[in-house]
Amino acid sequence: MSAELDTNRRNFLKWSGLVASSCASLAANPINAASNALKDEEYYGVNGCPVNCGSKCFLRPHIKNGVITHIETDNEGDDEYDKRQIRACVRGRSTKYRLYHKDRLLYPLKRVGKRGEGKFKRISWDEAFTTIADKLKEVKEKYGNEAIYIAYATGTTGGVLSRGTSGPWARLLGLYGGYLRYYNSYSTAQIAEGFTSFYGQNTGSDIKNLEYAKLGLFFGSNPVTTRMGGAGTGYSYQEMARKGGAKIIHIDPCYNDSMVGVCDEWIPIAPGTDAALIAGMAYVMIKENLLDREFLDKYCVGFSSNTLPDGAPKNGSYEDYVLGNGDDKTAKTPKWASQITKIPEERIIKLAREVSAAKPCYIEQGWGVQRHQNGEQSSRAIATLACMSGNVGILGGNCGGNAITSTTYMIETLPCPNPVKTAIPCFLWYEGIRNWDKMSDVEYGVRGASRLKAPIKVLFNTNGNCLTNQHADIQSTAKILEDDTLCELIIDVNITRTHSNSYADIILPDAMHLEQNDFLRPNAAYMSNRPYMLFNKKSVQPAGECMSVYDMCTQIALKLGGESFKEEFTQGRTQDQWLEYLWGKTREKLSDLNLPDFETFKEKGIIKFDTVKPKVAFKEFRDDPQNNPLKTPTGKIEIFSTRLYNMSKTWKLLPGQQINALPVFEDVLMGARDRLRKKYPLQFYGFHYKGRTHSSFWESAPIREINPQEIWINPIDADKRGIKTGDKIQAYNDIGTIEVTARVTARVMPGTALTYQGGWCKFKNGVDVGGCINTLTSMQPTAIAKGNGVHSVLVEIKKA
Repeated sequence: MSAELDTNRRNFLKWSGLVASSCASLAANPINAASNALKDEEYYGVNGCPVNCGSKCFLRPHIKNGVITHIETDNEGDDEYDKRQIRACVRGRSTKYRLYHKDRLLYPLKRVGKRGEGKFKRISWDEAFTTIADKLKEVKEKYGNEAIYIAYATGTTGGVLSRGTSGPWARLLGLYGGYLRYYNSYSTAQIAEGFTSFYGQNTGSDIKNLEYAKLGLFFGSNPVTTRMGGAGTGYSYQEMARKGGAKIIHIDPCYNDSMVGVCDEWIPIAPGTDAALIAGMAYVMIKENLLDREFLDKYCVGFSSNTLPDGAPKNGSYEDYVLGNGDDKTAKTPKWASQITKIPEERIIKLAREVSAAKPCYIEQGWGVQRHQNGEQSSRAIATLACMSGNVGILGGNCGGNAITSTTYMIETLPCPNPVKTAIPCFLWYEGIRNWDKMSDVEYGVRGASRLKAPIKVLFNTNGNCLTNQHADIQSTAKILEDDTLCELIIDVNITRTHSNSYADIILPDAMHLEQNDFLRPNAAYMSNRPYMLFNKKSVQPAGECMSVYDMCTQIALKLGGESFKEEFTQGRTQDQWLEYLWGKTREKLSDLNLPDFETFKEKGIIKFDTVKPKVAFKEFRDDPQNNPLKTPTGKIEIFSTRLYNMSKTWKLLPGQQINALPVFEDVLMGARDRLRKKYPLQFYGFHYKGRTHSSFWESAPIREINPQEIWINPIDADKRGIKTGDKIQAYNDIGTIEVTARVTARVMPGTALTYQGGWCKFKNGVDVGGCINTLTSMQPTAIAKGNGVHSVLVEIKKA
């Protein structure tokens, strides 16, 4: 660190220390201090939380002398369920600790050591902009625009003008000739591809449907943690479970927080074996004539031989697979399923009968189920259960997908044209750096072209941590990034130092959402049946020399093409003028809602609408399939997927992978039945918890203190290894080793151990003492989506 940078950081810490000390004095006498704080408070602002948790919540920052002292949330109205407040969780309300964090980025930085060493010096904005513009010109001339890439990132996913991936950066690079696209996400790649092959789209019903169900069956779903906001799915799930009185069953390797208080039964299942459970249930439903045959015959393709599409193989139906008439000649009996899933045979039989008898039955899966190497198949298998029981397209039922928002009133966003049509799976960006000349449509899932034309030479990592920490096999990924002859310029835009931006060449300090005006995208929130809109009003001045990404892009546009290109990018508008313009367009488009004018919305910060009728996925299709066909090749639900069947004939796969037209159970790398379990006997994965949103909020010390990084291990497995709660333990495999504190608990099933995803990796002597799950995960993509199957992990655990 340069002397100049160190001096300026000390000045910043003095300022943030004043904030911290005032908070400490409040804590010393909370009753009197709270009274005095309110009395001395000058005003409160209006803002929202843009991070990628699935909820987008209202913040009321209290500001005094240009400093945020504390943050409250929505407190207007009676807070009845149908008029519920848009309350932020404790993470969102802790945002000031991120704003004033000691490692907050304050100035542009330039790498001075090797990539990964984390050595930087302070530079001027002009030098940063010139460096970026010059390299863009060089790369465009030498390789073309396909050599420019904006990596998947979600740290500011809720923003419009502050959004990293589809905001100003996308507009700037699009107008400059374009950039290599990506498709899918780290959250939903496998279910997106699985459901697109099955239903023609990835969707689900509103959780409000649970109120009308007789049974709620949840696979790997934990909305109370993943959608924590007061207006989000987690709160709605709890209220509907209590209000409707449905029996609630959760199928999950761990007893998660969504089960507390409302769950009637937890059925532990070996990770990644959901498709085997469904097949075992299907065997019972077929043999005992419990299927909704009328639904399967009318709306579905490929459950039975009489509905197979033309060209399908003989004995190629799902029923043939279950009964043992398919290629493997193995009947999928409850006993067979029990041996794989570790669920007792009797319970599988009983569950099949329960689901068949309870109509409507709300069947939902969380996204953890599909984040395995066989995730596409597991997601489709759960959807098949919804079809077998006839619960698709009816009130109180669901299609097996994750709960969605019934109605979203969209705010217009920044126009971002991109002439480049070539796209890669978002997880395979690293292959675009090292193996670009091998990346084709049938081997790497390239879309819009048969293969890539150029390597990725300029990479923008905008408000994210997916270069290393949130990717996979961190140490192998780091080796790719370390080689600056491959990707020649990495630009990182962030609010703080991260493991990912240790591999950047230029780091740009972003203004936080509390330091600029912006909208929050309504479609970034899972709000059930009560729509709302939020405005982020600037609360304080940007720290140091922090700048909004719109202003960064404006200055780079000037460097790239002078005043004329700058004018093309800005259209003569500042960030605030763009917001006013976009709001005008929104009011025109949604004229029937009588939206307030821009200044009124900006001051109020929140618009709440009346509740709407809950969405029932595929209701129109069920009511009238002829006039509302699905976006599948046959227009029907494809249990036998013609798309996947055709792909299976042409795609080149990795050893051990397959593409099956049916939602079969597949053994996979580091899965439940991998021979590697002899060496690494414990299945292991990272799950969401209340301490972070992915890797965001780890820099919030109070949140970190009450949510320390841990490994959950079952008492049976702990006893075998002499491990007790509080011990320092290591989980390790051939990929890496992590070391954190043990939590011995029966909330995780035997044979499986867990940790919280998003821990900030920190290597000491080759051991990650930060406890990041991706130190242990494989970079192997899944067969169909080419997604991140990072829940398929095997480890051994020992005391450190």
